[in-house]
Amino acid sequence: MNYFEVKRKLQFELEVDIPGSKSITNRALVLAALSECEVTLKNILFSDDTNHMIKALSDLGNKIWIDREKKELKIRGEGKLNYDNLDIYVGNSGTTIRFLTSYLATGDGKVKLYGDERMSERPIKSLIDPLRELGIKINYLKNEGYPPFEIETKPILSNKVKVDGSESSQYITSLLISASKFPKGLEIELTGKVISKPYIKMSLAMMKEFGISYRRYENKIYIPNQKFGINEYKVEGDCSSASYFLAMALITNSKVKLNNYKKNSIQGDYEFLQLLKSMGLKVVEETENSITVQGVCSYKGVTVDLNDMPDMAQTLAVIALFATTPTRIYNVKSMRIKETDRITALKNEIIKIGGSFREWEDGFEIVPTFEENYKGAELKTYNDHRMAMALSLIGLRVEGVKILEPDCVSKTFPNYFELFSKIYYNK
Repeated sequence: MNYFEVKRKLQFELEVDIPGSKSITNRALVLAALSECEVTLKNILFSDDTNHMIKALSDLGNKIWIDREKKELKIRGEGKLNYDNLDIYVGNSGTTIRFLTSYLATGDGKVKLYGDERMSERPIKSLIDPLRELGIKINYLKNEGYPPFEIETKPILSNKVKVDGSESSQYITSLLISASKFPKGLEIELTGKVISKPYIKMSLAMMKEFGISYRRYENKIYIPNQKFGINEYKVEGDCSSASYFLAMALITNSKVKLNNYKKNSIQGDYEFLQLLKSMGLKVVEETENSITVQGVCSYKGVTVDLNDMPDMAQTLAVIALFATTPTRIYNVKSMRIKETDRITALKNEIIKIGGSFREWEDGFEIVPTFEENYKGAELKTYNDHRMAMALSLIGLRVEGVKILEPDCVSKTFPNYFELFSKIYYNK
């Protein structure tokens, strides 16, 4: 059986380099491909998700040069997109299939987009419907509202769309980053209760850095048709990846230094640091590109709306197991349509170690118990990178924890367990 055995460990010192952001890398790849320049992307992440995007853009005719050792990539878009009957596989990368869908709509041709079994269960209707309103021909090939589907460019009939943002902010980002290449630009009206707003803010910030102008008023964003481009763009370190090491410090009363961690990052998950500080995590030192934190002996649980950073819910769930009071996490319904149903998956594994988990449709509550009541177990990861990384933290406090199928972290953080293991041999 493929597993990673976690050994109990408290009060250690650790220094690690955080990888580049997956969210920023995939946005930057599309923006660079659409630009009028040859763009060098620095500090990019090479992982399953970004590799799917790189291969797709290459298959679509963009010229790409890769230097994995330097963590750099150079890309030159080929102007007007033309393609004919291509099949593009995206694995289980939500950003890749969603961002590519709007990107393809700016070109001319027919493409089939498909992924693994889980991808066929992840909804995409709220992105497809607006593109159909523009005149783009899109046919579902299996189940209505879900991949796989075939997209065929037709004359665009309008430059105004409404997008329901209550399911995923990635639908909005998909349209935003490709909007400037639609013939008449695009006016996007946001409807519903928009979730993960910081990700939209991040997309707009990146567009501005790439030279794209836009106007925002009330619940509408207008991006005119325009040329844009820059020669170089540096990807920030991934705040989501950093969260596991910040949490590690808190729950083990340890000192951890994170390099490639940008102060005042544009990423929404940067706010997780503030949440952990409110629980007791101490910042020992912070520079423009690093942070050193120190955990505490004990801390209280929290009640928190994680709608703006739902990817942090699994990490906070593990932190909650060792708090002195209950933790309630709500407004995270989008967790159910990620790589797995993350709320149900968390419930299964936390109950397995003897924890308490109360579930409802858009959140959950964890009531901690005495640490000696927890027991070791073989914990499933559900082919979900964030399940694997979050659950690994349990073993630092509970003997006998094994993380099954740990290789799923290759989706966003291929060397996570290698860095994690430094705990045991770092002097």
